[in-house]
Amino acid sequence: MKDTALQFGSLDLDRHAFFFDFDGTLAELVDDPADVRLADELRRDLLALSARTNGAVAIITGRHRAEITPLLGDIIPIAGLHGTDFPGDVANDPGLAERVSAVRPLIEQLTTLVEANPGTILEDKGQGLALHWRAAPDKGELMTHAAEQALATLGPRWRMQPGKCVAELRPVGDDKGVALHRFMALPAFAGRRPVAFGDDLNDLPMLQAARDSGGLAIALGERNLPADLRLPGPSTLAAWLAERLAA
Repeated sequence: MKDTALQFGSLDLDRHAFFFDFDGTLAELVDDPADVRLADELRRDLLALSARTNGAVAIITGRHRAEITPLLGDIIPIAGLHGTDFPGDVANDPGLAERVSAVRPLIEQLTTLVEANPGTILEDKGQGLALHWRAAPDKGELMTHAAEQALATLGPRWRMQPGKCVAELRPVGDDKGVALHRFMALPAFAGRRPVAFGDDLNDLPMLQAARDSGGLAIALGERNLPADLRLPGPSTLAAWLAERLAA
């Protein structure tokens, strides 16, 4: 752990770009995604990091960008829905309406399912759905089976993304790794080494993209994700960021 802390603390703010997952990385996981919070101090430090790196900071999340913007403002760019909801893309996305329409018929059936199983939640992401069972861990098999059945209905242009007490249905296509590469092509990020922070399976493409680009992958939490460094969780990351900015 001492060596890890040393490497982590030596990251150069003038040479690196920083990419953060949100839930489980910047914010602690909660039973209901609608209840997520970002500490005021961490928000302040993320904005300070963005200023210190001349804008080389981005959030890459499974949530809608519109969910994160109120927590951070519009200074830090956000790629939502695992990269599908990339800044500036929505107005030029001819397949958006089709993807939204595809999942509408599933909502009534899945709503009935979660209502019959207290502690489970159906999250409507517009062009995708997610079944959560963090507050009802014994319902994991049932929810996963329901997601698999829904995936069979949607067809081959969709995939199921497993995670920590969640099964998400989302379109095949862009992922967090693609989003990282797209950010790296922008002026604020170009020429820097990416450092990606994530905690779950959907972060794997982002972590790998950072390593493929000569950067670092930093994993948080208990999952054994391929990474260069590991941190216990969001509080450790927040503490490092505060210390690094104060140096």
